[in-house]
Amino acid sequence: MNCNILIVDDDKSFLELLSRFFKNKNFIVYSAENVKEALKIISTKKVDIILSDVEIPGINGYEFLKELKQSGKYHDIPFVLMSGKKITEIDLLEGYEKGTDDYLIKPFSFHVMFAKIKTILKNKKLCAETRPIKISNLEIHEESKKVICSKKEVKLTKKEYELLLVLSKNKNKVFSQEQLLNLVWDKNYSDPHTVETHISSLRKKLKCISKKIKNVSGYGYKLED
Repeated sequence: MNCNILIVDDDKSFLELLSRFFKNKNFIVYSAENVKEALKIISTKKVDIILSDVEIPGINGYEFLKELKQSGKYHDIPFVLMSGKKITEIDLLEGYEKGTDDYLIKPFSFHVMFAKIKTILKNKKLCAETRPIKISNLEIHEESKKVICSKKEVKLTKKEYELLLVLSKNKNKVFSQEQLLNLVWDKNYSDPHTVETHISSLRKKLKCISKKIKNVSGYGYKLED
């Protein structure tokens, strides 16, 4: 989705995991480890939605939410709270009473989290259009699953499309056959010729970028920018 998200969490490793996840979903990601940093970002950047932990040092997530909702400038930014502690019904009610759009309890599924955030953004009519992935004369439209090569739609199989998506989202990165099998096929699938066959098929179908799909001898495959 073509959206800007601000993630606030003092757990650096979890913050990095979330940031990477949303970047892979084509979000522009801003991150902060405390509310002071978050407020600075909000004052200088366009933020479509905020995902904030409750237990952050200094001003906690509840107070951060309350401050934004009481402000005249930022009160309409959608806000989702996260909590890692064993919360009670009172904690949940406090979040909703202060204006949170949803509440996530750690550990949670990133895919469920993403579904919730997409629903919030859709209901508030924010960032409805997904920015297509563009490489040379190729366009990949993730929501519609359309692939356009030199202004003509190309029909790919499900696995061809998923393989192309992995390569296009990681331009210039070399993937071994084993890595691609794990990412696109089942982890127990072990026939390396499958990757070779699908790479060959992509080259034939996608003439506009066929020369950019490289075989790196001894290492694997990559898609050049």
